[in-house]
Amino acid sequence: MLAQGTLAQGDLRLVALALIAEAPRHGYEIIKLIEEKTADWYMPNPNVVYPILTNLVETGYVTATTDPPRLYTISDDGRA
Repeated sequence: MLAQGTLAQGDLRLVALALIAEAPRHGYEIIKLIEEKTADWYMPNPNVVYPILTNLVETGYVTATTDPPRLYTISDDGRA
């Protein structure tokens, strides 16, 4: 069982993917939405979230704009 305020990295990856599936989002927006949806139970660290977003881009599940702030959009593979 996870302690309050923690979330397994694989779970965080799925949460980020689900939020991007709802609408294209910026990394900061994803962090704030996770905080909001968990009623501040979990406050994701940007040093964890941004590498996950990079991995989602590298695996082809999302695309990202090149200019900051990067906008992440779900791909067909990500929806599958």
